[in-house]
Amino acid sequence: MPDYCQLFISATTKKEAEAIGRQLLKRKLIAGYLLLKGPSMFWWKGKITRTIYYNLMAFSLMKNKPKIISAVRKVTNESVPIISFSKIDGNKEFLSWINNSCKA
Repeated sequence: MPDYCQLFISATTKKEAEAIGRQLLKRKLIAGYLLLKGPSMFWWKGKITRTIYYNLMAFSLMKNKPKIISAVRKVTNESVPIISFSKIDGNKEFLSWINNSCKA
């Protein structure tokens, strides 16, 4: 049984987020994604920064991790993008959808 994962990928604009999502979908590296927008606060260059971020929550197979990281780096404008992976479990239909949607 493959390892399934949920990804969280940051983007500075909606256009960039959609470009990342489209690239990952076209290459069948993710099954799908949700686009979320919201305020963010974080440490950057020694001070607390506040901005609006677009974030993709996507679903994939853990074996796609290196290819996903490489693809995101080619599209993102960020010097330190968030590309995080969390192993997940779920109902049979959801996991089957991920498995069937991603490149084997």
